[in-house]
Formats: sequence, structure tokens, C-alpha cells
Amino acid sequence: MKNKTSENHGYKSTAISALSDLGLAVGKFAAGTLGNSSALIADALHSLSDLATDFITYVSIKVSHKEPDAEHPYGHGLAETIGTVIIGVVVAVVGIGIMWEEQKHFSNPGATPHEPTMIALSAALASIAVKEFLFQYTLKIGMATNSDSVVANAWHHRSDSLASLAAAVGIGGSMMGYKAMDPLAAMIVGLLILHMGWKITWEAGQDLMERGLSEDKLRALETIIQATPGVLHHHDIRTRKAGRDTFVDVHIQVHPRISVSEAHNIAESVRRDLRKKAENITDVMIHIDAEDDREGRLYRDRREQVEKIVDDALAPLPGLKRSDPVVIHYSMHQIAAEVSLESSSRTAPGDMERLAAQILSRLVLAVPFAEVVIREKLGEWKSAAHKLDLAPHKEEHHEQP
Repeated sequence: MKNKTSENHGYKSTAISALSDLGLAVGKFAAGTLGNSSALIADALHSLSDLATDFITYVSIKVSHKEPDAEHPYGHGLAETIGTVIIGVVVAVVGIGIMWEEQKHFSNPGATPHEPTMIALSAALASIAVKEFLFQYTLKIGMATNSDSVVANAWHHRSDSLASLAAAVGIGGSMMGYKAMDPLAAMIVGLLILHMGWKITWEAGQDLMERGLSEDKLRALETIIQATPGVLHHHDIRTRKAGRDTFVDVHIQVHPRISVSEAHNIAESVRRDLRKKAENITDVMIHIDAEDDREGRLYRDRREQVEKIVDDALAPLPGLKRSDPVVIHYSMHQIAAEVSLESSSRTAPGDMERLAAQILSRLVLAVPFAEVVIREKLGEWKSAAHKLDLAPHKEEHHEQP
């Protein structure tokens, strides 16, 4: 619903811009022709280019709001960025064209036979007022909807306002007898337009190269992550923009002995909090760590190997078998295992303690376990740092009624 509302606001602002640009182009061209102002005619051509950028803005908004599909699983947000690049290029080309055309008038002021009239000056002043209004209105919509192309179009309006101001100054100076002022103003108009086009294109190009969020916004995200219950630390946070959408990748560190489902729940809490509390976060990819593993380590002892070692250790011991998968804890410097056993009803507590000691001895010799914990209904036995501690840690058992 929010996306639909922002889409409608984008369409509305673009339609208003297009109608205004059409009226201004016609009005300024007529006033420039009747009022003998090359600067105003150049400004009229700029307004015509605005119609093209209005169309590009409309198309980019429409495409960017499409839902993700099989070919575009991350959505179509970059359509706005591409549209912004095109707008910037169009603006820059118009600026270059105006300067190229006017340089001959500037180099030869006598080529302008008639001085501008009050008609041209009035039209330039009216254009300043209209374009400044369009800038403020369109920028407000673009910022509210986080639309790059609408914001780019707003700054295009601001460049028009400044261009019209330069034209008005040139027309006024020419009316006062300084004939070179009018073509000079047209050259300034072209330079302003070129600069604005370059700025728009550069900023959009940075986003196409997947520029991340600013430091302030990144710190705000980190504060949200660290405030989530269950997150001990975080690292390797990365962001990238795709139009109005922002994607986040981050590693979070949780307690090493919690369950997979609890760790997953913590990660989902981080994802929810980021999307709820931060602006324009579309998706978050979270990697869960049991410790700070930025140096990285991969053990060759996989589950199949560890369970085979456990089963081989149990094979000579009658009446014992694994009741659950072995729980393996990998860390940067050690491996630990938790083995749950099921014994026959005839196994006595003393026998179980002896059997547990045999199993622990075999396991720590087979694999460099830092710790092995054996659990059985009669008790718990643990080895630590390759040194066996065979004192059973009794647990209370409550029989079901």
C-alpha cells in the first residue's frame, strides 16, 4: 500500500512538471522571439528537454514499482537509477548544445541586431517563479517517496530556475545597452545546465556501482542490530542501494551453545527490527556466527566422520547406542561434542560410569576434541581439554505419572 501511494505521488508530480514545462517552453520561446532574447530562447529549449526527462521519470517510476520476478529476484529498483542517469545525460547534452550555439554570439556581440525587450524580461522572471515552485514541490515528493528519479527531476527544475535567473540578468543588462550580456547569459545558462547534468549523472552512477549508505545511516543500523536481544556482537555489515531499495548484509554473533532454532529466531528479530526501525530497508541477509570468525577456519572433521567415530567407539560396548544425532560445536580453536546415549534397562549405574569412561577415552584419542559430554538417563560424564573428568553430574529425573 505504501509503495502504491509513493507511485501515485510520483506520477502526480511528474504530470504537473510535464504540463508546466510544456507551457513554459512555448511561452519562453514566444517571448524570446518577440522580445529579441537569445538567452530566453536557449532557456525555452531547456524547458523542451524537461519534457523528455519528465517522460523518463514517468517510465522509471512505473518500472521500478514492479514486483520481483524470476529474472529480477531483487526487484526493479535500479530502473529509477538508470532513469536518473539518462536524465543527467540529457541535461548535460542540452547544456553543451546551448553553449555551442551561443559562443558565436558571444564572440561577436554585433550578431545580435536587436536588444531584448520587456516582454523577454517578464517571461524570464515568471519562469523563475514557476520553476522554483516546481523544484520545492517535486523535491518534497521525491524525498517523501525516496525516489531518485523524482529528486533528479526536482534538481532539473532548480537548474531551470537558475538558468532563467541568468537569462533575466543578461536580458536586463542588454536592455541597458550591454549587448554582450544577453549571449553571455545564454553561455552561463548552458554552463549551469551542463554542471547540473554532470552532478545528476555522477550521483546516479555511484548508485549503479552499488554505493553503500552513509556513515551516519550505517551507524544507525548498527545500533539497531546491537540492541536486538541475543546479539552478542556483529561485524562485516554491508549495504547497497537499488533505487529506493536498500539491501543489508551482516554477520551477527550469538552464544555458541544455543540451538539452531533460537539463533534463527534472533536473526529474524534483527531482520524485523531493521525493516521496521530503519528507512527503506527492503531485505536483510544475516549470517549467524558462534564467535568472531573473521579470520575463518574450516575443520576437516565433518558430521559423518564424527558420528562414525562415535559409533565405532560404541560398537564393542553391548547395550549402548546413540539416541540422538551427535551435537558438534565448532570454534576457531577447538571441537566439542555432545553424545546422547540409550542403555538397556539392565545397565547398572556403576557399569554406566565405567562404559562412559571407555567411550570418552576412545573419542578424545580419535579426534582432538576439546570437550566431550556424554548424556544418559543415569547421569552425565564430561571430558575437558583432553583430561577426563569422570565424576558424573547427576540430573534430577521426574517420572511421568
